[in-house]
This record gives sequence, structure tokens and C-alpha cells, in this order.
Amino acid sequence: MTRIDLSDPAAIRREGAAWPWRIAFLIFAVLLLVATHWPGSEPSGSTILSPDKLMHFLCFGGFTFLLWMTRWFRRVWVVAGYSTAFTVLDELSQGFFSPYRDSSGADIVAGLLGVFAASAWMTTFQPANDFVVRQQERRVSWILDELLGRPTNWLLLGSAFVLPMLIVFLPLYLLGWSMFGISIGNISLTLGILIGLAAVWGVLRRLVPDQLRRIETDRPCFDCGTRLAQLELDEHGSGHCGACGHPVHASQWLRLPVPRIPLAAVLQADGPLGLVCITGYVLLAMCIAPLLLLANGHPGLASAIFYTGTVIAAAMAWQWHRVLRNEIAAQGDRRCIRCEFDLASVPSEGGLGTCPECSVIFARLHEAVDDEVEGSHR
Repeated sequence: MTRIDLSDPAAIRREGAAWPWRIAFLIFAVLLLVATHWPGSEPSGSTILSPDKLMHFLCFGGFTFLLWMTRWFRRVWVVAGYSTAFTVLDELSQGFFSPYRDSSGADIVAGLLGVFAASAWMTTFQPANDFVVRQQERRVSWILDELLGRPTNWLLLGSAFVLPMLIVFLPLYLLGWSMFGISIGNISLTLGILIGLAAVWGVLRRLVPDQLRRIETDRPCFDCGTRLAQLELDEHGSGHCGACGHPVHASQWLRLPVPRIPLAAVLQADGPLGLVCITGYVLLAMCIAPLLLLANGHPGLASAIFYTGTVIAAAMAWQWHRVLRNEIAAQGDRRCIRCEFDLASVPSEGGLGTCPECSVIFARLHEAVDDEVEGSHR
């Protein structure tokens, strides 16, 4: 378990930002236990096939992600271990305590696949080494913490996801079964999730600008949240937060441009061997394995395997993109990240400069900043 230093304002802020996630995790865990142990209906001749395995994948993957966001544990493998144990025990206990419910090996596998997929994404959000890049990432984390620190935003974002998802999923699911006698639960649920995520993205686009304006006016410390609008920076744009002592730079309150990396460069980040490995993985996890399971009458597991392959492949691609982006951005004060113009002789003022070729803003540190990474998840 994570220990909190009550004398550290940054630690206190991280603890406060974690509490909404802890409440969400506890509510989700209770609902998941109730749903998986609710007595089943008596067997009958006419049943509607549900996307059961895909639901197991999503629910236990969501359990893992929420447990990680509570910041109770620092290490990804600890979160994955607890989630794995919970998944297995939850599935096994159904057969003992719930009438008309049996433990299923396929359900356990689907749940574990969700745990593995969530764990893959958790490993991609480690703090960057470069100070400027790390502060840009903390800028995003600060915005999310501020947004999700308000219960009304949880209700707003939750409704924006759930309502469109159900509006798309249920009619398609029931229509396919009642009119054509086929179960399209996996397809309709996938479409519903995509529509729900699009709705959440639309809501975020309306909420985030207010936080961006706050950053410009208040100039907060992204570690402890203290308002630094009155802080006098040195001639190089550097300073230290008066509350927590962490270093700050003028660039952290601006949205610095990010390099544009072609997909081909991302896929070749690990060289030819890495490209061969990812190609083989995609073929196996997203094509061959699902088709074999479909051919053997396991559409639920096929969808769970396909989802797992897609999520893990996306996590690998994101990690490669992030590594390449950070390597390029770390040299942003020497070479323009957009036009690659040599910035070594371009002057900067207050820690900021502008590329004379394409007018892109860049940050320049006068000296290396020794900033310890506190072990936060994001």
C-alpha cells in the first residue's frame, strides 16, 4: 500500500485526486460482485444469447483499471496480481453461492484476458525522463484531476457514455434476435461502446477549455496545485514552487506542439525484428485465434481474444509512439520538432523561443533540472 507523507503538499494533492477514483472503484466492485452472484434464471427452452464473455472481459478489465487509478499500489504487477486473484475467486464462488449459476472456465479466461489487456495499458503511462516532456504530461494529468474532482463531472461523463451506448446496443441486440433469430450481441455492444466513447470525447471538448484558461491565468504547480501566478521566474523561465519546492518552468503552462510521427515510423520503432513480431502477433491474436474459436463454436471467447489482441496491439503502438515522441521532444530546444531547423543559435527569452522557419514555440532549459519522479501512476 502507498504511504502518504502528510508534510508534502504534492503527496496530499495526489491523495485527494485519488479519492474520486477510489469511490468509483468501490462502487464498481460491489456492483460487479452483485451482478456475478445474482441468482440465475431457471433453465428454459427459449433463451437469448448474451455477449457474456465480452462482458466478462470488459468488467474485469475495468476493475483492474479502476484499482490502478486508486493509487493504493505503486507497481503494475501488484495491481495485476490482485485483479487476477479477484477474477478467479469471483468466478469460482458463483457456483457455490448462486442458484442456477455455474463456474465456467471460459468465463475465467475471458475475465483474465480483460486483466491482461488493462495491465498492458497501465505499463505505458510511466513518467517521461525529460523535464519539459514530463511537465507537459503532468499538465494533462492536472486537467483530468481537476475535472474528475467534481462529482457532477463524473455524472455528466458517465451519462454521456452509458446512455448513448445503451440506445445503440439494446435495440440492435434485441432486433437481431427477435427478427432474424441471430445473436449480434458482440457487434452491437462494440458499436454501442464506440458511440459512448465518442459522446464522452464530445463532452470533454466542452469541459477542457475552461481548465486551459485556468492554467494560463493561475499558472498552477502541477505537483501540489498551488497557484503560482505571482511567482517571479528567473531570466531562463525557471523557478521553484514555494509550497512543495518542486521546479517549474514557463513552458509547462503552454501547450507545446508535439512531433508528427508517421505510422510507418512507429511500427518500425523496434527495427525489422520488432515489425515481424508485431505482425505475427496481430495475425495470431486478431485473426487466427478468433477464427479458430468461431469455427469451434465459441463466439464469446473469440470476441474476447479479438478485443485482447486489439487492446494490447494499441498499447504497444502507443508506447512506441510515446518513446519516439519523447526522444524528439527532448531535443526540441536544439532542433525544431516540425521543420527540423537547427535551433542551436536561435535565442530564447524567459525559457521560450520561436523557430524562425515555421514559428513553432520551443522550450529551453538553462541547466538540467533534477526532479525526482514521485512514483505517481500518471
